[in-house]
Amino acid sequence: MEAQEIVKRAYLQQSALVERLKLAIESHQLAHAFLFTGPKGQGQLDVATWLAMRLMCEHPKADGDPDLTCSHCQRIAAHEHPDVIEVKPDGRSIKIDQIRYLQDEFNKTAVEGQQKIFIISAADTMTDNAANGLLKFIEEPVGQQTAILMVENRQQVLPTIVSRTQVIDFHAIEPVAYQKALVQLGYSKEHVKLVAALTNSLETAGEWLVDDWFENSYQVVADLVESILKLDPKAFNQVQINLMPLAQDKSKQLVLLNLLASAWRDLLLSLDGAISEPRMIEAKQWLSLAQSFGINRVLKVQDIVLEAPKWLKSNIGFQTVVETVILKSQFGLAAN
Repeated sequence: MEAQEIVKRAYLQQSALVERLKLAIESHQLAHAFLFTGPKGQGQLDVATWLAMRLMCEHPKADGDPDLTCSHCQRIAAHEHPDVIEVKPDGRSIKIDQIRYLQDEFNKTAVEGQQKIFIISAADTMTDNAANGLLKFIEEPVGQQTAILMVENRQQVLPTIVSRTQVIDFHAIEPVAYQKALVQLGYSKEHVKLVAALTNSLETAGEWLVDDWFENSYQVVADLVESILKLDPKAFNQVQINLMPLAQDKSKQLVLLNLLASAWRDLLLSLDGAISEPRMIEAKQWLSLAQSFGINRVLKVQDIVLEAPKWLKSNIGFQTVVETVILKSQFGLAAN
């Protein structure tokens, strides 16, 4: 990820917090341990990365931002800096072995310069033993070390850790401000409502822009919906040729299924007259195809589409899931 993109997202989501951190650095009042709390995807990692770049930047700018071009900034953005230690859950929780690794790092001097930074994601998933292992560092930091713990549920963090960190609350962005941020990130105004419905994380939304993944996914899903409505058997070829290359991992597979569900939602609501401006503009074109089947059959297809993520989570292959949706949907639409 480019350093510039990380800082851009940090400002779009949490500009006031970034400015507060700038003032703390300028006045030499920056805490040595932070607890970032709030819903996932509200800029916690971007702000943590901004702080790491700012503390290690070789040539900070006059406005208090890192220069984003020095070796330290570039390597931090690429998650390749030896003195920025990042830990995230191994499976469903952070294990004691991971904390032992952190403790070992706490006792080592920095490889470059004097500063070391520890960024711990989902710290509320730590076991009690792991949390107690982390407590000693927070109580007695060695040298210029800064720890940033990110949590969704503050209540699951040991009170002794909460009391020894500076707690910073990350609040969800207001819908209008979020949609404006999506446009600034690079989305077209036609797509922002759909993207906002699919994710509340600018970081995730930014990842979808890489290699035009979202734009391509949107078009492939729109074409697939049309083929389903036309009872066209080429829908199965579309899955193999067009959809599968976009289904690079489980998270993107779920997004593709959610896109399909959103498309069918728009079609159903348009058919019922409940909306005049669907999130996917193609729903207006699908309307004439759907009217020949009637709202009850379209509604049954929606039930099938909404079941698809459950099938995927039960370890059925993505291609099989989508092909099953097509088969059941076309069969249901064509039934007498």
